[in-house]
Amino acid sequence: MPSVQAHYEQLLGPVYTWMAGGWDAAVTRNRAMLDALGLATWPRGVAVDLGCGSGFQAIPLADAGFEVVALDLCEPLLAELRDRTGTRPICAVQDDLLNFGTHFDGEAALIVCMGDTLTHLASVEAVVALICDAAARLSIGGRLVLGFRDLATHELKGAQRFIPVRSESDRIFTCFLDYRPHHVEVNDLVHTRDGEHWRLATSAYRKLRLTAAQVSALITDAGLTLEHAATEQGAVRIVGVKRLPPSLS
Repeated sequence: MPSVQAHYEQLLGPVYTWMAGGWDAAVTRNRAMLDALGLATWPRGVAVDLGCGSGFQAIPLADAGFEVVALDLCEPLLAELRDRTGTRPICAVQDDLLNFGTHFDGEAALIVCMGDTLTHLASVEAVVALICDAAARLSIGGRLVLGFRDLATHELKGAQRFIPVRSESDRIFTCFLDYRPHHVEVNDLVHTRDGEHWRLATSAYRKLRLTAAQVSALITDAGLTLEHAATEQGAVRIVGVKRLPPSLS
C-alpha cells in the first residue's frame, strides 16, 4: 500500500482543493470554524499548521495576525499555498509533522492539526509523541487545536462503505473504506473525462481509528487543559490550552 505522501503526490494532491469544494469555499469554511472555536480571543505569535495542505487554515491564521509555519509532505499542495500567500507571513515547509519543532525558535502561540491529518500518522504512539511535543512547545495561554474524523465509533457496513466525495461533469471522486482493528484502508477512485473517454486513477492509504475521548485523554495527559471537545457528524474538534501550573498561578 502506498505511503500517505505517495498517495497525495500521485492522486490526491492535484485534486485536493477541488475535492474540498474549491479554494474560496474551503477557506471560508475553515475561517468560520476557527472563529467559532474562539480565535479572536487567543494570544498572537507563531502559529504552526501541521498538514497545511494548500492553506485552508494557514491563510485565515495569517490574516488574523499570526506568523505561520506551515508543514506538509505534499509539494504540489505547498506550491499552491505559496502561490496564494502573497505578502502574508507564512513559511511553507516540506517535512514530516513530527519534525515541526525544528522549523521555528522559541514557543508557539498556536498549533493546529486539522483536515484528518492526525489520522495519517503511522501509530497511536506517533500521535502521543506529536501531542507531547506540541504541549512542550506551546507558550502559556497557547492552544493546540486538533481536528479529525472519528472512524472508530461507528463502522460503516456493506454499501455504506462507498462514499461519493464530489462529482462534476468531467470528474468524479469516490472512495470506499475497508475497516481493520486499528486503522481504515481508504481507497480513492478518481474518474476524469478525457474527450470522449474516461480515465480512472486509483490509490489507497491508511488512517488511524481514533476517538474524541481517546485524543482528549492524550491532551490532558500531556499537561494541557481541555477547553473544547465536540463531535458533529463524525468530525471531531478538540482544543487544549496550556495553563500555568497551580503552584505558579
